[in-house]
Amino acid sequence: MKPNRSKGESPIHQTVAEKIQFESVGQSIQIEFTEQQLSAHAGTATFWSFVHQSGWGEMVAGCLPHPRPTSNNALSPLTKVLGFVQGLLCGTKKLTRVAYLRRDPMMPALLGIKRVPSQSTLTRFFQGFSSAGKNLACFRPLFAWAMQKLPGKAEGYALDLDSTRLLHEDGHQDGVEVGYTRVGTKPRLHPLLAILSEVRLVAAFWLRPGNCNCANNVVGFLLDLWDRLVRRQASGAATPAAGGPAGAAD
Repeated sequence: MKPNRSKGESPIHQTVAEKIQFESVGQSIQIEFTEQQLSAHAGTATFWSFVHQSGWGEMVAGCLPHPRPTSNNALSPLTKVLGFVQGLLCGTKKLTRVAYLRRDPMMPALLGIKRVPSQSTLTRFFQGFSSAGKNLACFRPLFAWAMQKLPGKAEGYALDLDSTRLLHEDGHQDGVEVGYTRVGTKPRLHPLLAILSEVRLVAAFWLRPGNCNCANNVVGFLLDLWDRLVRRQASGAATPAAGGPAGAAD
């Protein structure tokens, strides 16, 4: 990022060379300098280009239960979502690691936000999902929006029900109970999922306590989802977007 004030391979102090060329093992190697900002996470640019064009951000902004900030310096709820999603794309597993992205000067321009939120900001943001009603009011429209993007199929889609285990060794989260896992009894959550198999799309998700059995509340889960599945037009006739339930498995 220093100004180019010297030529050749021996720049003076506090400046950089225009270009460095040398031979190594029979190959010509060239080193150049640029004043453009660089990022180790620039590979996510294609994903965010797709997201910004899809209208997903506007959809999320309208579904979040958080009030709009009144301060000019405050971050909008959508900014916090985008920063958190970028952290997931970059392989972070803790909110503190998401906050590390604040050091990357390319992040705001890449995501189209003011700045990446800090750990404490993200913690307060997730505390806004304080009830099942707020969770459903936010995520149901998002699931429906994703399903509406699917093309219509005359034969419909296969709907699979499945459950999984989320281990929580610290055991401080709501719903964490000791239950069976492949490594013995551990503190866990026991989510229930509905997935459209052909496109690997999660159509619904319920979080259950870790000590419940695999089929717990599965009927209510399926009936609630079945009423909200999108109907499509295919070959001139109305057809369901999903076929009958394929079954529940753990």
